[in-house]
Amino acid sequence: MDIIDRALRHIENRRFEDAKDIFEELLKESPEDSDLLYNLGMCHTELGLPKKAIELLNKSIQYNPLFANAYVALGVAYSKINDLKNAKQCLLKAISLSPDNSYALKNLGGIFGKEGDYIKAIYYLERSYEINPQDPLTVYGLALSYKELDEHVKSEKYFKIFVHMDAPESLKDEIKKYLTKIAEKELKSKGIRLDAVFYMLNAMKLFEDKSFQEIQMISSEIGLKGQKGIEINDPSKKYNLNLIEGEFTGLELICIMYVGFKQIAPSLDIGIDLSEEYDTAMSMFNSGEIV
Repeated sequence: MDIIDRALRHIENRRFEDAKDIFEELLKESPEDSDLLYNLGMCHTELGLPKKAIELLNKSIQYNPLFANAYVALGVAYSKINDLKNAKQCLLKAISLSPDNSYALKNLGGIFGKEGDYIKAIYYLERSYEINPQDPLTVYGLALSYKELDEHVKSEKYFKIFVHMDAPESLKDEIKKYLTKIAEKELKSKGIRLDAVFYMLNAMKLFEDKSFQEIQMISSEIGLKGQKGIEINDPSKKYNLNLIEGEFTGLELICIMYVGFKQIAPSLDIGIDLSEEYDTAMSMFNSGEIV
């Protein structure tokens, strides 16, 4: 492995200080090398020194005016100091040189999102997503932009994609809560759900002869499955459990879990409000007229 490969490997492993030291040494021998200036500039951005990065990246472009990636890196560095005007100009230049540069498209979309221009943000982020659908920041940016425009179907689509990507779990947890609220709103849009009432009634019958521990185990199994996502508004999608035989819709599982936790932990908030359906089912169950 030669010295440049070693420096690039340091960047790949996020060891930017080590990479910076190598590039600085190499630049002493080749001070007009646009690739070295570009890589050193990126290191400075990652190390929290965007002003130094801007100086180096401008030199890189000076020696290679057609270097699209250097314009992208320069745009990112400008955005770090909140100079969005210059950031946009650099990213637009990068796209003019390389129309399929997903990094330029993604970052430009992100800047428009910061400015509240969500239509332009979506325009560039959708182009980036078409080229690189595996990038979580592009997906997240699309989800947020559509959410801001109250395009909840599109927002939900991209949030659902995002929660299955390699991204921070804390962020995924917040998105799952948001998706649950969307599903709940759609679920309750037509008033009380009689199918949920009947699912809960069946769950009450199921749990009638179960021990506290058995109810806890069944409810917990559904809860764990819910962490991976349960579609409560699609009756065609079926799920299986280890502890109960049969196939269940997402709504049916949520209703079983809701009843279970009402018995083992009544004060626990499971993230969806089915209290009206539960009260109706409980009233029917206690009436003595349901067998």
